[in-house]
Amino acid sequence: MAGRRGSFFARVETTIICSTFFTTLFKSGKDSFMSTQIESTIANWNRIHKQTTRVMAIAPNDQYGWRPHETAMTLGELMNHLFQSEMGLADAVVTGVYPKEFPSYSQTAELIEAFDKSHAEGVAKVTALSPEALQEEITPFGPQWQVPRMVVLNLALEHEIHHRGQLYTYLRILGCELPSLFG
Repeated sequence: MAGRRGSFFARVETTIICSTFFTTLFKSGKDSFMSTQIESTIANWNRIHKQTTRVMAIAPNDQYGWRPHETAMTLGELMNHLFQSEMGLADAVVTGVYPKEFPSYSQTAELIEAFDKSHAEGVAKVTALSPEALQEEITPFGPQWQVPRMVVLNLALEHEIHHRGQLYTYLRILGCELPSLFG
């Protein structure tokens, strides 16, 4: 009993110390803390984008109509979805609204060029937001989904990683020679 009790109090003490540390850090340097978080997120977003476009570059133009299953997106739909969803989510972070219309491409080189341009523009717009603005709650998908802008930005990264993995699988099934995901 004494061992368990000591363990419990050690955990409580550790929790209090950590909570106090982060509360003090956040209050004393809120802008600095948020700026560091934003810089880290943007660096991660740029890394993810670079990895994604490296995989996208392998996609053969003549296979854009191919799909691995009748209920799945075609290769072209998936490629465009990567581009369009990042563009839409970045726009939603800035404006608070997810756009309804996007351009679409049928050639890999053109799609990657548009994706790179859109990514650079999205990064510039998001980087221009203040730490306070990134904490503001928005409803990009309707009033039932109210979240801070920063959550939508993180969603964009997770979404891209998910669909990059899906694209990687598509291209492997098609017999394409694939680059290392993390090399």
